[in-house]
Amino acid sequence: MKYARLRVAHDADRRHPMHAFEMRHDDIERATLCHWNAVLDGTNAMVFRVRGDPDPFRAKLDARTATVAYALTEAVDGVFYCCVRDRATDADRRYIDAFARGTLVVVPPVAFEPDGTTRLTVVGTASDIEAAVESLPAGMRATVESVGPYRRRAGAPASRLTDRQRETVAAAVDCGYYDSPRAGSVADVAAALDIAPGTAAEHLRKAEATLMRRAVDTR
Repeated sequence: MKYARLRVAHDADRRHPMHAFEMRHDDIERATLCHWNAVLDGTNAMVFRVRGDPDPFRAKLDARTATVAYALTEAVDGVFYCCVRDRATDADRRYIDAFARGTLVVVPPVAFEPDGTTRLTVVGTASDIEAAVESLPAGMRATVESVGPYRRRAGAPASRLTDRQRETVAAAVDCGYYDSPRAGSVADVAAALDIAPGTAAEHLRKAEATLMRRAVDTR
């Protein structure tokens, strides 16, 4: 089983309308898709983490005919969360169909970048990953930023990590930071979590110190 971290470029006319809105609006910096659930009635339920002002984001959701229902949290330190259910658009279907093949699983988060690209991690067999990258629909092009064996593990030592440390370590494993040779960087980890590289490095140092102390104590 392999993982691949991808950056997908979208032609302007193929970009999701909400992504295009975020790119144009000065008060919205970045949105990250954290969780989602595709329902058989043609709708999608999603949770986004958004850095920016919730008011224009709320206004845009109100104006969209695709929006079925939504709820927004208050912004804390410039970040708010949005749970939204909407009707699947053509852009949604193109993106879902591109990676809905064989063994592939899209591992959250999916980051909607200010330059119009999206970044995501897929896990599956090497052949299915290669087929997905080579068979993207017109208007979408993928760049493989890192690839390697998928070795995400859970165990007793992780129980002593904070939620944020565990999330950061998981992102580091997914992006290849702990591969040998190393396939991902602290910057990759930070981008996956939408945090500063210095913050990501601090979480990793503290998590590694906790796990190493636990390993020595266990021995």
